[in-house]
Amino acid sequence: MKLLTLNVHAWLEDHQDEKLDLLAQVLAEKSYDVIALQEVNQSLDSLLVTPQLKEDNYGLLLVDKLNRLSGLSYSFYWTYSHIGYGRYEEGLAILTKLPVYAVDEFYCSQHQSVDSILSRKIIGLTLSYKGRLIDCYSCHINLPDSTEENQLSNIRTILNRVSTNRLALLMGDFNTDACSNPLAYQAILELGLVDTYELAQVKDDGITAAKAIDGWEGHLAQKRLDYIFLTQEQDVLSSQVIFNGKNYPPVSDHFGVEVEIKL
Repeated sequence: MKLLTLNVHAWLEDHQDEKLDLLAQVLAEKSYDVIALQEVNQSLDSLLVTPQLKEDNYGLLLVDKLNRLSGLSYSFYWTYSHIGYGRYEEGLAILTKLPVYAVDEFYCSQHQSVDSILSRKIIGLTLSYKGRLIDCYSCHINLPDSTEENQLSNIRTILNRVSTNRLALLMGDFNTDACSNPLAYQAILELGLVDTYELAQVKDDGITAAKAIDGWEGHLAQKRLDYIFLTQEQDVLSSQVIFNGKNYPPVSDHFGVEVEIKL
């Protein structure tokens, strides 16, 4: 099972159109089973094309390009979390070529208004892979030092929705740097999660941000902020950072994480 998570920083990148095209080309080449995206934005003042999606929704444009390039039929699911940067409806998305059995959208945070950046909406899908049902969640979590939200409580809210007899994947930007804040990282694992990076038979340095980025102003050091966590230990064949300038050019202020699991 091939997985990718990426905070796309939508419409905030220089040369955004070129980066969107590159992302679509690589996704078509890689043929991931599940793609979890964060900061999937659409403009506040854009025109609606469905009751929820607007014409400049980054994910909607991406899946259209991906399907044309790949010849496949990826489905696209998006949810609106909060207003970002004062001009976008910021959300999360999952793209998948697998059969979808259920969709779950919910706030994991105490804040639940689009006017608060602390409001954290989650989107989850129940998917079928080789006859096995699996729950996949795209996550963008508050920082561990937030004074108004408890990060661990937010993650626990997600886990409380997980079926006890099914494997669940929590994929995304957890705003926790395993390099500089190992205690916060360990606290996430102690909720009952396992990190695919730690299990991987083949892996690189895992760095997903190489400089100060939005939300991490002043943090110049390299950081590992993006993860694919599991609720059950599995055989993880590889974990590689992508779109980091070594493995394809950057398309965002975050790098992506691609993981291959043997189920």
